[in-house]
Amino acid sequence: MKLETQSFGTLEYEDKAVLQLREGMLGFAQHKRYILVENEEILPFKWLQSLDDQHVSFPVIDPHLVLGSYVCALTLEDLHSLEIEREEDVVKLVVAVIPEDPLETTVNLKAPIIINHKRMAGKQIVLSNSDYHTHQPLVFGNPG
Repeated sequence: MKLETQSFGTLEYEDKAVLQLREGMLGFAQHKRYILVENEEILPFKWLQSLDDQHVSFPVIDPHLVLGSYVCALTLEDLHSLEIEREEDVVKLVVAVIPEDPLETTVNLKAPIIINHKRMAGKQIVLSNSDYHTHQPLVFGNPG
């Protein structure tokens, strides 16, 4: 399948690569279908591109690259709703804000995106009982 995007031009993807975020992203509940765009030029970032609106995409990154000790305790409801059976089935991503000066990039460690990569189902959760920040400065190699 093909998608014309504002940021990446024409993207080709397969149905099995479509990630279903049943509740959408915070503030974007109407957007439920996404693909992850990977490109060596933007590593370690990926882009979560909406299939419902070509203008909506989010830069995302593995939170452990930002904070090595990052812990995201999932509730039983989260495990059940995403049909997670094993920890190895889970991929965690956090949304980044990349301003004009990339040295001022921040990530939202408070609201990770949890993905069951076996089922291609995910949801963004809010870690209400954590000390993580929504605008954590990005410093690679931070042992945390």
